[in-house]
Amino acid sequence: MPRKVILVSGATGRQGEALIASLSTVTPFSSSSTSDSEPQEPFHILALTRNTSSSASTFLSRKQNVSLVVGNLDDVQSIRSIFEEYKTNGSGGIWGVFCVLKFPGLGANADGEEKQGKNLADLALEYDVQSFVFSSAERGSERDDDKAVLDRLAKVRIEHHIKSLGEKGLPWTILRPSFFMENYEGTIGSITVGVLKTGLKPTTTIQMIAVDDIGGVAAGVFKDPVQFNHEILLLAGERSTISSQETAYRKATGHSLPSIPKFLARALISLNSHTKDLLADIERVHLITSNSEDSERWHHQVSFSRKAYPEPGMMSFETWAKQKYGRSSENELGTQGTEPGSSNPGRWNQISIWKLVTGRL
Repeated sequence: MPRKVILVSGATGRQGEALIASLSTVTPFSSSSTSDSEPQEPFHILALTRNTSSSASTFLSRKQNVSLVVGNLDDVQSIRSIFEEYKTNGSGGIWGVFCVLKFPGLGANADGEEKQGKNLADLALEYDVQSFVFSSAERGSERDDDKAVLDRLAKVRIEHHIKSLGEKGLPWTILRPSFFMENYEGTIGSITVGVLKTGLKPTTTIQMIAVDDIGGVAAGVFKDPVQFNHEILLLAGERSTISSQETAYRKATGHSLPSIPKFLARALISLNSHTKDLLADIERVHLITSNSEDSERWHHQVSFSRKAYPEPGMMSFETWAKQKYGRSSENELGTQGTEPGSSNPGRWNQISIWKLVTGRL
């Protein structure tokens, strides 16, 4: 029986890598190993890349059920050619698509992101894809969608487009990841912690998810697409205050959660309007998810994520910190080793420290 073929956009980014890791095994380097001796995975993954010789692509190519495919999401014909090839090569066509799009950066124009997402969804419908999974972003509720701007607006519009294609026959699932725990990595992580400690109310909770768990949930959806068809899954391993996160981090690592001084955080908030917007958005989501009506929606959508990924389940911040920087780990915050192909924590979410300091994000 042919394996189901899944096209993964953003394959060399963190979310794409996380999904591929959840659906793959790495081929041993031993020359005595043969494909006949390896268990066959139920999925064959097409890792979309613009550069097959990059370190990230090379790492992915070592996985036994991964093929690199060259394409550019800005060039719809290059993506169409991939769908055409797998429609006619005896593989049964592309069965699933994982659509994750590169974050353009805080305050950056996201028209390109919107176009990419809509085009990929259109192709999925045209080529009879059986499971289209879009990684969007948690925003509390849909009540303020008319006020969304930039990257948030792009994701809202992509979601609306996907839902409209669902009425024409596209099976879709939307993932809404919350605040990435990886935002606390490296120097940018220290800045992030300082800004949140200084700018948020002490009682404000932050919904958090580990990137690896996004891959786990997405994999669960592909394994049981019927159960999650036309569903929105909210991805949050926990919801906690920054103070609780500091306590959890110290318990996990024996160290304080790294943070820049408060006076510097105040200066950054004052200088950078996009940092103010981030804080306001976290406060807004906290208020929405704290009322009874939206709390019910929150629990429903999170419960679906847990159904998709019951074992080992989405990590708490303490578990994540222990795995990354625990007492037995040789890694320190900001210098941890990563697999080949992992994104550089110093450039997480396309943020430049100089632009952050000068308010030019």
